[in-house]
Amino acid sequence: MTTEFKLTDQEAMLAEVFEREHQHKNVNKGAIGGHISYIFTPTSIGIGVSVRCSLCGEEENITEYNW
Repeated sequence: MTTEFKLTDQEAMLAEVFEREHQHKNVNKGAIGGHISYIFTPTSIGIGVSVRCSLCGEEENITEYNW
């Protein structure tokens, strides 16, 4: 079974801003820079979307609420 989650254009733009703000310098981010996590939370009215930086622990809700 495959489940696919997609970002809206607005969510993608907010995620890109978050990623730029979390380009930590002089920190080992791994071979592929996988320090940013995307979190999709299905609810009864839509899917919430957050991004999290594993280096500093900050998390931001980027959900576009036009369900």
